[in-house]
Amino acid sequence: MSILKTIKEEITNYETGSAPICEGYNFSAYKLNRRITLFKNNIYPTGKIDSQGNYKYYFDVIAPRADSEIKNVDFDTANIILASDAKADAGRILIANSRLDEFLNETGQAAKLNEAVERGTEWGDMVAKKIKEDYRLLELNNFYVLNQIAETLEDSDTIEKEVMYSSDLRKKKHVWENVDELLKEAKKTEENTSPEFYIYERNGEITEREYNETKGREGGSEDKYILTKVIVGGPKKGDPTQILFSIEIKEKPFIEYHRGKFCGRWRRVGMYELLFDIQTRANEIGNQIARGLEWSSKTIFSSADRVLAQNILTDLQNGDVIKSGDIKQVDVRMHGLDQLLADWNRLMQMADKLANSYEIVAGGNLPGGTPFALGNLQNANANKLFDFIREKLTITFTDIVNKWILPDVLKDLKSLDVVKLTNDTGMLRRYTEMVVDEWYINNLVALPPHTADMAVMIKTEKAKEMLTNKEVMVKLSNDMWKGFKPRAKVVITGENYNLASELETLKSFIALEPDPIRRTALIEMAMRKKNIDIDTLPKTEAPQPQAMPQAMPQAQAQAQAQAQAV
Repeated sequence: MSILKTIKEEITNYETGSAPICEGYNFSAYKLNRRITLFKNNIYPTGKIDSQGNYKYYFDVIAPRADSEIKNVDFDTANIILASDAKADAGRILIANSRLDEFLNETGQAAKLNEAVERGTEWGDMVAKKIKEDYRLLELNNFYVLNQIAETLEDSDTIEKEVMYSSDLRKKKHVWENVDELLKEAKKTEENTSPEFYIYERNGEITEREYNETKGREGGSEDKYILTKVIVGGPKKGDPTQILFSIEIKEKPFIEYHRGKFCGRWRRVGMYELLFDIQTRANEIGNQIARGLEWSSKTIFSSADRVLAQNILTDLQNGDVIKSGDIKQVDVRMHGLDQLLADWNRLMQMADKLANSYEIVAGGNLPGGTPFALGNLQNANANKLFDFIREKLTITFTDIVNKWILPDVLKDLKSLDVVKLTNDTGMLRRYTEMVVDEWYINNLVALPPHTADMAVMIKTEKAKEMLTNKEVMVKLSNDMWKGFKPRAKVVITGENYNLASELETLKSFIALEPDPIRRTALIEMAMRKKNIDIDTLPKTEAPQPQAMPQAMPQAQAQAQAQAQAV
């Protein structure tokens, strides 16, 4: 069929061809992915042994810098919150946020989102794909963007490769067609007793005629294009022989993230590609030093006497006498070591600039005598790049959560009878404040006359009474979620890296503030930023306001009688 031929040609062109980015420069994403994989696994393209039989050491300078960026981005599931503009949703939002963090960990979403940050840093790109009621992160090695100069996936057809075994294919028999025909094509060999099948899923436009062909129908226009998902497979790599599945789709099932800027190709520059040349030269210098030190550590002697032993260490014994007038030790010191070390240091400085992995960012020690305020300023400036990366990640993660995770969260909430609120998440305190406000309004008529300050004290005492329990079980019902349509917000603050400067600012204001009440408020603000639970600390009890004594009814009667007599 023509669609099988088309997909086969597209695979071959992607794996063996290249795309012209500009005049004189052709780019191959397939070769780039292969090279990144080799560097990630610390493997030389030509092997671990050089032409002279020497072992080639690998000095990985990229992985620590990639880890430094991942650490500084500082994404956590706590950065995902649910919000709603409706005032009636306040209680439901609180309960939903309390359940959200547990749901993300229970379903593995937290680990998946963390892995997305890692892939985006190392490869420069990350692609998430919707699969039924879930999604998964795609391996770029097995993801072919056919239009390599496209800016986004909306501008290109794509092919995803997957290797399956017979047991995997049989599980698809109720969904895919021609599975039995594909299984019959498998041939067992001595090297592989369990045959492999190469499955290719193509998401993109095909002609109406090709689409009808996948459905076993004839006819159709060659000028009309349909957005379709087509799955084909075969027992040989790059040679599909059977159409397994096809369906018309409304949109492509991808959400993408790019670390760098668009440079005329879909693949952006990640940490590994950014430091390709640095890593290559670092390996050369490291191996030159290793071989040089190996030679310089040898003990060699020279003499004009041919009768003298050829190897003093092996031919002579302890106590032997050597008769020679010119024997001397040969100086085999490595004379170019200082130049190689200087070149190494230069490369590391260049790598730090390219990867924004300065010592202060990576957590290293600053030079002696560096003022604390200056260190905070350098740290803040160095982290501005990470702020930009956080913003780009925020856009991608917000789409993933709103489109693919939030519907599952709402289903989970509707299936729960109770939800647990604890002090650890901070939701119990917020829930208590809401309950106290509601209790106060409902019991306002029964309470004695009081001022606004007394109302605050009444609420505070009621909240303390309720907070004696470290957790509360809140009963839920399906009716409470009707019309509840929250939206997700992802805000990666990176506060761990601004915390020192914020605390230093608060420290300055605390020293300058003369008002004791405001100074106490600033101190508590600083303590909260260090996650210190202020409410559990002992406090000086505020003096209770004294109520005005009420006049006795008899005294009131006497006063009225006197007034009438006058």
